[in-house]
Parts: sequence; C-alpha cells; structure tokens
Amino acid sequence: MKKFKLLCWGSGVASGLMKIFGNLTINRVPGSNAARTLMLGSLFLLNSYLVPGGSPVMTEEMKYQAERALFYFQIKYEPFSEELLKKCLEYEGVLYQDIVILQSRLETGYFTSDIFVNGNNLFGMKYPLRRPTVAMGIYKEHAQYAHWSDSVIDYAMWQKYYLSRGYKLEGELDSDFYLVILRSIPYAEDPRYISKLVRLSQGDLT
Repeated sequence: MKKFKLLCWGSGVASGLMKIFGNLTINRVPGSNAARTLMLGSLFLLNSYLVPGGSPVMTEEMKYQAERALFYFQIKYEPFSEELLKKCLEYEGVLYQDIVILQSRLETGYFTSDIFVNGNNLFGMKYPLRRPTVAMGIYKEHAQYAHWSDSVIDYAMWQKYYLSRGYKLEGELDSDFYLVILRSIPYAEDPRYISKLVRLSQGDLT
C-alpha cells in the first residue's frame, strides 16, 4: 500500500510538472539540452506546494520566478543583444531604463569595449568597497562579471544602494531628474558624462 501511494504521488508530480511547463514561456536555446531543462524544472517543482488533493500548484509569483530563472539560464547560451538587455532591466526592476540603456552604449562604445567583451561590464562599474555586489573580481580597474547579465543585476543593486541612502529615484519624475542624480553622485569621473548622454540620445530624454 505504501509503494502504491508513492507511485500515485509520483504520477501526480509528473502530471503537475507537465502542466507547469505547458504554462511557461520557454524558448529553444542553442547548446542547451533536455537534461538541463528537466533539472531546472525539478527545482521549480520543489518550490511549489501540494493542495489537499495532492496536486502540485504554482502560484503566479512562482511562475514569474520560474520564467525569470529560465530566462537567465537561457541567455548564458545566447549572444548579447539590446533586446536581452532590456528584458534583464525589466526583471531586475531597474528604474529609468531608457537612460540606463544609453549609459550602456556610452560606457561600452556600443558594446565593443574591452571591459565589456572581456570583463562583461556593461556600465563601466568599478568594484565596490561598501555596497553588496555580484562582481567576481577586477579587470583593468573595473568590476568583472561572470556574465554580462550579472552587470545588470549589479546596476540594480547600485540603484537600490543609493535609494537606501536617501536618493529618491521613484515617483512622477522625468528623466532629467535621473540625470541630475547621476551628476550629483557623481556616476562618472568625466565632467562631460551627462552632456554625452544627452547628445547620444539626440536631446530626447524627456
């Protein structure tokens, strides 16, 4: 009887896993394989819970986190693109994303610089001494990351750090306000940094 119950539970788990994957948005990834995907799916299932009937259930938040984890897993096997960057910014809740994208273009010379190609650094970040970071080390006096998406996560951490220090970045404020924040921190050593961002956007930041 005990073995029968275990088999029934296992069947319910497998069925629930198939339903969960059926509802997730999963793209094919060059270089990935079914074993990795199955392993990842099993981890997601461990984070779900069983209703009284014994069926695994995934809430909307769990589904969102599962899709987010799958996205970050998939992009390890895809070439960089601004579309993927925008998706990362959305997942990390980065504020003023239009300006942040301009920063990435400026800091990397449209994604061709050495610190981006070899250091996976999108935003010219230095290795921080006081705030939390996901940087793995230092490359040519800049923070180095295992993958470019980690530099997006680190930028989000940088924004949250300054929010915790009293800088107000949220609310009904236009993009000019964020430029003032970048200047006052200051974000870059270059005194023409803000004007370069404005020129890069052809003056259309509001």
